Amino acid sequence: MTISLHRRISSLLILSVVGVLSCAPVAFASGPSSIRWICSTETDRWREKTIEPAAPGTPVSGERVVLDPSQTFQIIDGFGGCFNELGWEALTSIPDDRREAALKELFSPDGANFTLGRAPIGANDFSLGWYSLNETPGDYAMNNFSIARTRECLIPFIKAAMKYQPKLGIWASPWCPPSWMTNNGRYRQGNMKSDSQTLAAYALYFSKFVQAWRAEGINLYAVHPQNEMALNTNLYPQCVWDAGTLNLFLRDHLLPQLRRDDINIEVWLGTVVNENLADYVDPILGDPKTAPGIVGVGYQYGGQKTFLATHQKYPGKKLSQTETECYGGGNAWDQALLTFGHLIEDTANFANSYFFWNMVLDESGLSRWDWRQNSLLTVDRKTETVIYNHEFYAMKHFSATVLSGAQRIAIQSGPFQKAVAFRNPDGSRVLIILNDTDRAISAVLDASGTPVRLDLPAQSMNTFTLR
Repeated sequence: MTISLHRRISSLLILSVVGVLSCAPVAFASGPSSIRWICSTETDRWREKTIEPAAPGTPVSGERVVLDPSQTFQIIDGFGGCFNELGWEALTSIPDDRREAALKELFSPDGANFTLGRAPIGANDFSLGWYSLNETPGDYAMNNFSIARTRECLIPFIKAAMKYQPKLGIWASPWCPPSWMTNNGRYRQGNMKSDSQTLAAYALYFSKFVQAWRAEGINLYAVHPQNEMALNTNLYPQCVWDAGTLNLFLRDHLLPQLRRDDINIEVWLGTVVNENLADYVDPILGDPKTAPGIVGVGYQYGGQKTFLATHQKYPGKKLSQTETECYGGGNAWDQALLTFGHLIEDTANFANSYFFWNMVLDESGLSRWDWRQNSLLTVDRKTETVIYNHEFYAMKHFSATVLSGAQRIAIQSGPFQKAVAFRNPDGSRVLIILNDTDRAISAVLDASGTPVRLDLPAQSMNTFTLR
């Protein structure tokens, strides 16, 4: 429910921390201007809270945050998660109606409203096992290229989501190229070969993938050349690229191949885990022949610390948080608060999009390489039920309220760091606040002289939508 405001909400919204209030929220009626408050705590998630206007003349004191919609920043492209084979295997283990309910919660505009998604090109750490789209050694012409394996899990998973989000946008990246393209001939702990014949074949591999998936009806809008290009691990399929080889591949092979094949798709530099721009970002975006073809930079893990620095140095490039921390399968509340904090921090530092890692896993949380990780939803195969984990709500606080095409608005003259605000295409404004302290914080939102008392519970996620 909403509260009637007798005056039009002004363009400047002032949030003042004033100390702890003991009063409980009360119901309020809708009106021509309204504020909707959604709050999540560990024991009470996605709760619509009631608020009331403070008495006329109530003093506003304490730390202040001013939201100024007249100052705008980056456009938000959307939010989503990664489509993995193990996620689809989990969903298909439960009755159809429960699977559909889960998909609706993730993708429907009435649910979490995920409008974007990520997918692997070939195997990743949560595939059913290792594979690439062409394991025929020396097939530089890609005569044996095939997406048959992706028709078993990934494409059905994405199409099931598209039932609830028909315009769902997908970007894709490999975790490893065909094994014969690595220097050790294996799908992990290898380096990408740097000879022109291999790089040209790999560019053709990308082109064929984009064309094949689009022919299947998948809205593939972008590709990244490699997941975590700097990591050398035996925990999952992976391949290391040095910056010189990567730049050579992008500049002289992938971008020209896509142009020759008349494929209009975004090419990103990603996914980058390095905090130092000099490792990958500068060598590639600093090349005047490569940079114009690169739309943006995708960061995950440690790389997200460089969002602001990247924007300041390369202001014309988009930024994406391509993968959240995977943690260890505990799906704990403190981890959800950390994810929520990252959502605030990253969007406040010019991220245009944000992606969770595993959207769905079974109750084990295990990969085929025996690595347990978090997920938004857990499917219990024994009870055939779906559990909505805390991080689902962390994502939903953003994705269900900050719409594609929203624009971040300024936060001025205040030290309140754990907040961010947006203006949606429909004119509504969204204020998102994290209270990760162990005490409740009471506040007054002054909307054109009509103060509204807010009580932010301890350890809570909060979203306010103003219309």
